[in-house]
Amino acid sequence: MIIGIDATMLVYAGSGVANYTFNLIKNLLLIDKKNEYRLFYSSLRRPKNFYYLDSLRKLGAKVYAHRLPPTLLRLIWGRYNFFPIEFFIGKVDLFFSSDFLRPPTLSSTKGLTTIHDLTWKIFPEYHTQDVISAHRKKLIKTIRYGDEIIVDSRSTRNDLQRLYPQIATSKIHVIYPGISESMKPINDKKKINSVVSTYLTNTHPNRKADQPPSESEGKLPTNHQSLITNHYLLYVGAIEPRKNLDLCIRLFNDLIKDKQFADFKFFIVGRAGWRKEKIFQLVKDLQLDDKVIFVGYVKDEDLPYFYSGAEMTFYLSSYEGFGLPPLESLACGTPTVAGNNSSMRETLPKEFLVNIEDRGEVLKKIKKFIKSPPRIDSKKIINDFSWLKKATEFLHLFESIK
Repeated sequence: MIIGIDATMLVYAGSGVANYTFNLIKNLLLIDKKNEYRLFYSSLRRPKNFYYLDSLRKLGAKVYAHRLPPTLLRLIWGRYNFFPIEFFIGKVDLFFSSDFLRPPTLSSTKGLTTIHDLTWKIFPEYHTQDVISAHRKKLIKTIRYGDEIIVDSRSTRNDLQRLYPQIATSKIHVIYPGISESMKPINDKKKINSVVSTYLTNTHPNRKADQPPSESEGKLPTNHQSLITNHYLLYVGAIEPRKNLDLCIRLFNDLIKDKQFADFKFFIVGRAGWRKEKIFQLVKDLQLDDKVIFVGYVKDEDLPYFYSGAEMTFYLSSYEGFGLPPLESLACGTPTVAGNNSSMRETLPKEFLVNIEDRGEVLKKIKKFIKSPPRIDSKKIINDFSWLKKATEFLHLFESIK
């Protein structure tokens, strides 16, 4: 069987969709030596230090890389439905499209796609009109083609069935994403300090996450240098309204008013997203410029050091199709506080869930976890969300519909 996959989302290195795309393809290539994999990839520019495509080529994938801008793909596929994917990668038996665009295919080609969440439909205020329109068009085409739909959680499946009852239940398949094999506890404090400090030496408390460091930003103030003695809380994810990062910052501000937590810092890892300005302004208004550090993008292989060195992590999102960072945190042995809603209710142990509307309750749990860390079964988390296991589930689905 020849399997085509849209790998264009890899261009957004550091994002959830890029990690999902890379880990899924990588693990399919590791377990499946029988079928042929053809990857469609398109971008005008190749990002610096871009290793994704090279890694997948080495594992046996055939990569069809094109220099077409996203705007052109949205025009020919999203608006006009021109040029089937086979025009770019040759004939395939099955094509797995991304969660953003569904290219036309030949009538003999079976289609699959992943729908990570329906935030664009449930919380349209969190998205631009362009994003909402693209997802709407893509889902309409998915339904018209009769594609098999993979969702990240039962929560997303329930949302999809409620909002689009015309989709047959048999067409929707729940397959949880996996956790990278690099996510595991690290106990070497010197190594943690070394890796994390590498990022902080190029960071400045007053610089926004999407701004490059200036030449004058050589070193941090002395109080940022030692992470072994200076404790920190951690957030990993996009800076956007749905994530309630403003609530995390206010809770952190409440926490450090207590003398026993006064030396704590708050590291925010991730790229700045939509409506990020309010977050930067809040930090300034609360005079937390030297306490809240916007680290920016961190390489996948270095994230376990950030997780392992943290006292605990925040993930107080209003809605998630899956919610990977809190699971990564637990895999690394670090407690988390996450919103008791959507998919997080089905993937996280109850003791780590909180009512995000009750700030006092959340603060109480934060202090409890810092003073008396709960027991975390990291091995179970790692085993339950192994990418090799998840890739096997995908492969079984591929074979059942070929």
